[in-house]
Amino acid sequence: MIDARSSQFSNRIARRSGRRTCVLVASAVAALCFHSAANAGQTPSYTDPAKHQVECEKDTPTNRAIRGCTDLEKNPAADPGVRIRAYSMRGFSWLKDEAPEAAIADFSRIIAIDSDNPTAYKGRAWAYERLYRYADAIKDWTRLIELKPGDAELHRERAYTYHLDRKYSLAVDDFTRVLELDEKNLDSRIGRALAYDALDKLPEALADFEQALQLNPEYTAVFVARGEMWERRTDHKKAVADYQRAYRLGATGNRVRSALARLGSEPPGEKTQ
Repeated sequence: MIDARSSQFSNRIARRSGRRTCVLVASAVAALCFHSAANAGQTPSYTDPAKHQVECEKDTPTNRAIRGCTDLEKNPAADPGVRIRAYSMRGFSWLKDEAPEAAIADFSRIIAIDSDNPTAYKGRAWAYERLYRYADAIKDWTRLIELKPGDAELHRERAYTYHLDRKYSLAVDDFTRVLELDEKNLDSRIGRALAYDALDKLPEALADFEQALQLNPEYTAVFVARGEMWERRTDHKKAVADYQRAYRLGATGNRVRSALARLGSEPPGEKTQ
């Protein structure tokens, strides 16, 4: 049987981290390469500035990005802003290369220069999560919330980490704060439902799933999450119904197919020959 407490959130953390890492990397690259181009004349160690610039672009192999950013960071003419951008790009490259310890070191270097740098705290929190160092990740999310107390995204991020750390009541508190700031936040509605389920508060979990469906009756993530909840609770009939509903709405990937196969069922409209 799938893990009753963390499988949902492990998958979600992976998807979330990967997606947002790409966004932040793209932003960091744009700033970094723009700055390096503007200062090319001040970097005598660069015999070909354009070559070094392209090595820090997001579409190059990770090892080239790390090497290019390392060259830039070591340049004696680099000011603190350039170093921060180099550490940021290299930190996210380490994450992409599944080297969270190295990423933590680079994000910590940024924080030593700029103690209020939000990108560094986010990157380091995600790196800590890769190492299952949830308490350290929570400290970084908490610092970000201190810097931006009205940011719903930060409360949602910390809620996910609380759930991974099995601090379900604190996860509920943070998801509730998100919904106070943004009552239509479907992912936090689902997240709180799963935290309630982990606390064995089924009525509260079902209420959140229903409210999510009232906001968007065709949001497949609701049916998948609720189906997995029913499967954990061994109510296979309800689980199959939710998985099949998700499939009909377009969730036709391996996750739903595998779930139906586990339960001895099959996607609607498909018959085994």
